[in-house]
Amino acid sequence: MKHTIIFDEDHQLLVQTIDGVFTTEETKHLGQLYNQLLEGKPYRQLLVDLRTAGKMETRETRSITNDMINNAKLSEVVFVGANAAQRMIAKVLMKLGSLEAESTFVKSMEDAYSWIEKKRN
Repeated sequence: MKHTIIFDEDHQLLVQTIDGVFTTEETKHLGQLYNQLLEGKPYRQLLVDLRTAGKMETRETRSITNDMINNAKLSEVVFVGANAAQRMIAKVLMKLGSLEAESTFVKSMEDAYSWIEKKRN
């Protein structure tokens, strides 16, 4: 699997990098790691790096991704480098309420860290 998810100790948040096409099976695998990696951590925030992402495999992949984020009880999700189509899909899901975490889109990692930090204050 070329996608990664780590807990960034310096910034105290999950960082998920999507590289290429994101499949349903990969979504399930990474989603299961959210709670494991966040156990005992002070914040439940996720940065999703989409700068090298391809498309999501299916609608089911998007649905499972939302479920995994919601099940992890993430408070905020910041998407870095999303293209117009990715932003449109995510915004629809946010408006429909299927993504419970507060979310935003930014262009750079620096902007993402800044947004996350502001949410903590």
